Amino acid sequence: MNRQVKKQSGLSLIELMIAIVIGIFISLMVVQYMITSSRVFKRQGADANLEQNAGFALSYLSQYIRQAGSRDAHGTDVPFFIDACGGFMPCTNDADGANGTNNDSDRIAVQMFPSSRMDCTGLPAAGQIANVFYIDQEPNSQANSLFCRGFDVAANTWLGNGVALIDGIDQMQVIYGVADASEQVYSYVSASDVPAVGGNLLAGWDQIRAVKVALLVSDGFDTNTEDTSSPSFQLFNASAKPFVNDSVSRKVFSTTITINSKIP
Repeated sequence: MNRQVKKQSGLSLIELMIAIVIGIFISLMVVQYMITSSRVFKRQGADANLEQNAGFALSYLSQYIRQAGSRDAHGTDVPFFIDACGGFMPCTNDADGANGTNNDSDRIAVQMFPSSRMDCTGLPAAGQIANVFYIDQEPNSQANSLFCRGFDVAANTWLGNGVALIDGIDQMQVIYGVADASEQVYSYVSASDVPAVGGNLLAGWDQIRAVKVALLVSDGFDTNTEDTSSPSFQLFNASAKPFVNDSVSRKVFSTTITINSKIP
């Protein structure tokens, strides 16, 4: 007896369903890999931008702070301008408030006789000036930037408008290294806590030998490089600064700067 062997053509319904499920699973894995790779690449770009902005900002600040009180003999020129300057009262301020209860950005006015005969924005400056560094927003922008503006100390007037130097600087905190009689820095304090010498506050500021600057730097305009948590960042003795679900990468960078003109 001859038996006719039936040949199967195509897939059964069960095999087809299994193939579809496996295909969907592989597709999901590929999509997830692409999303993760894209996120990692974007995060790396944001981190590189953070590092670049922070490095440039700290280098720029260091360049000017090192020259504070320059061109005069040691101990005869106060490195920072602490009086009022064109609406900033005082020009060098402590935005933390009592016991660091606020988290607003500090302002620092570097007093100097610039050897370049220009202020920090490139405007002509013949005599003693204060280069005032502060955080603000550019017009029509939501991003914070590091600004500088030159102030003519003798004429008691601004040399020009403030200029944004580096984008993505969300906060700046500054503390000052106070030296003792042996010229050793024994304490770092906020601007409002610089101690007077013999009842003279200006003489107290003349004892500043170093500055510590901390910057909170963001990737500026890019979003979705972080999860939607609500991180907070604390710089020195200021209170923590929170950011609610804006998904922007941020990091804190700091440096210590010696005032060269005050080195014995």
